Amino acid sequence: MRLPTLSGLILSAACLAAAEDGAQIYNTLCIACHGPDGKGANGLPPLVGSEWPKGQPERAIKIVINGLTGPVEVAGKAYNIEMPPQGAVLNDEKIAAALTYVRKTFVRGESAVTVDQVKAVRAAVADRTKPWTADELLKAHPFPPAKTALKNLVGSVYKGEWTVMPDFATLKPAQIEDENAGIVSPNQSGLKKNYAMVWEGQFHAPVDGKYTFTFDCDDFGALYLGGKKIAEIKGIGPIGSRAKQATVELKQGDNAFRLEYVQAAGEQVIVLGWKGPKDRDVKWLSDTKSGKAAGPKWPSIAIQPHDGYTAVYRNFIQGTTPRGIGFGFPNGMNLAFSADNLAVELMWSGRFMDGGHHWTDRGQGFEPPAGEGVIKLSGTSGILSSVEATDLIGKYRGYELDRQGNPTFKVVAGGDTLTDAWLPGEHNLSRTLTLQGDKPLVVLLERNLEAVAKEDGKVLEIGGRLLLTPSLPQALKVQGTAVYLTLNPGESITLGYSFR
Repeated sequence: MRLPTLSGLILSAACLAAAEDGAQIYNTLCIACHGPDGKGANGLPPLVGSEWPKGQPERAIKIVINGLTGPVEVAGKAYNIEMPPQGAVLNDEKIAAALTYVRKTFVRGESAVTVDQVKAVRAAVADRTKPWTADELLKAHPFPPAKTALKNLVGSVYKGEWTVMPDFATLKPAQIEDENAGIVSPNQSGLKKNYAMVWEGQFHAPVDGKYTFTFDCDDFGALYLGGKKIAEIKGIGPIGSRAKQATVELKQGDNAFRLEYVQAAGEQVIVLGWKGPKDRDVKWLSDTKSGKAAGPKWPSIAIQPHDGYTAVYRNFIQGTTPRGIGFGFPNGMNLAFSADNLAVELMWSGRFMDGGHHWTDRGQGFEPPAGEGVIKLSGTSGILSSVEATDLIGKYRGYELDRQGNPTFKVVAGGDTLTDAWLPGEHNLSRTLTLQGDKPLVVLLERNLEAVAKEDGKVLEIGGRLLLTPSLPQALKVQGTAVYLTLNPGESITLGYSFR
């Protein structure tokens, strides 16, 4: 996706007196991509609702001068862009004017950008010859922490060694601190190992309804809402395979919150997020999101599709089995197939994978998907003899790639052969299942804690954002939160997957 000028992903100028000039520059260079209202045009990133134009202007100035390349998340949506540098086209006065216009018009409350600020950044990046990546910019200029749903949060630190959760009522804290940002982080302890922390406060539920919490940690911990334990990670171990999801009914207003955590040694990580009844995406209460630890030990090595070819990742992927295989399609949709369970177990959008973990010193452990909004489709047997069956009846026979790298998985069950072919469209994935043999097979498409809602009898919504459209709706069976597809011998059925 080409972004001819992002004097917009973030941008504005010198001072209020120059705002009129900034408007002219924006309407000349930026309006085609970001629209006259700053809400984005032609599928390109918006300025309204974006964090990128906010805060200190150095991040925005760097983008205008050197450009921006690769994956970037703007206003909760993933993009893959190529913004060319504008530093040679626009002088310091014009950059300052354009950025000021954007910050005053589409962000509001932000200060003007001065010519001196632009000059200082231009001098600092004078030797740079390539565009910035989002990761580079956020490492140097991180977004300020957003206000969370946690209120009056207090963290207590306890020193000691434990292999099971201690009785904190019998212990005396070594320190107690107010965590005014409403963020849970083990780094708040100031320690590296042999300690425990307890956070207490209130979780503010905006409406009545069901709330789903995602919880994981290294080493172990327990989560309480309304005085009840809703999730627990036991024993010493890493994040990834032990993650828990819990759904609770909450009333609008403040609900008692408590999180207990014990760190023995090694990595210090807590992953805590939630989704309310009206939410499609997870909102994070921890400084680590989606199991990605803050401050990784390895360099970031982005694995992305390129030149229209699908990327493949054959290594340990968090959320699926050890024989998980990942595919990142050129349209920004991704999946992970389990060769153990014969099922597609994960789907997500945006960034595909980061190879730094496993490609540096042969790193061990599971790497989470690099994108956001991961949908966990299943974690159990995927090829069954009937909806009631629970045991696999097939064997994995590998996969083939077409010329663009798109996979077709193959499963053999008795004398039957099932092929599972995936192709990317502009904004969706097409999945064609074909059965050759003499008896029907049942394919598990989804079995998870997320509710499955029917729309107009033909489209299924999974996890609040993944839409599933079958070519033969009567072949699907929805049972609880599981979705099954029955294939008859010689039959071929196509499914469409897309994200809202």
